[in-house]
Amino acid sequence: MTLLDIPFNDRRRRYLVFHPDGLPDRLALASTTTTEAFEAVGSSRFYVSADQQILAKVVPDKVQKREAPLKWLLRDYLEKRWLGQSDARKEYLSLGILRRAGLKTPRCHGWGISLNPGNRNASLLLMEHLQDARPGGDVFVELDEEGRFAFLERFCQEVARLAHAGYVHRDLHYNNLLVGKNDELLWIDSHVRRLPTKSADQWPALEASLTDHKLYGAAYRKQAVAELAKLFKSC
Repeated sequence: MTLLDIPFNDRRRRYLVFHPDGLPDRLALASTTTTEAFEAVGSSRFYVSADQQILAKVVPDKVQKREAPLKWLLRDYLEKRWLGQSDARKEYLSLGILRRAGLKTPRCHGWGISLNPGNRNASLLLMEHLQDARPGGDVFVELDEEGRFAFLERFCQEVARLAHAGYVHRDLHYNNLLVGKNDELLWIDSHVRRLPTKSADQWPALEASLTDHKLYGAAYRKQAVAELAKLFKSC
């Protein structure tokens, strides 16, 4: 654990960072066109280090303190900060689950929390910045139909591998992963939950994680359900 004073676009913020791994002595973060592309498909903020080696994911408070001070105090300050329920901590733990299940992820450089009530960007996750990797959704839409179904098959193999380890992704879509320069799939948004204990409830929970919208159409969801059912039920 270490306390870091980090400039974000020249505005300094202080974070208590847990499990620091491979961090430089001085860390400065800034927005770029790459981080703007990440932010366009989600609600989090992203920054990269000056040497382009570290990607920072920042999750702001869900509640505006001025609009609902009591709700903010109970949820975003006490629960998220002091009780360890921040998005960054949950994602750090989920990345470990993905790796143990045999899925690839970027290297994690640690997770942090800001205890300053004036900093609404309390949750900080520090990951390896894969400069040559592209969001899975961007890759998917550029493929022809045959390529899309091949991509979907690989996607389902990853989901099945996680399911065999006892987990399902809570927000399953292509932009939760990157496609590396060697065409490898790397998971970057990793919030997972355990599958139900009862065997009869496991497949319905897994099937429910597949939606038309997030898979870019009913035809792709139908194919994903068929492929995932084959992979999951065969083991």
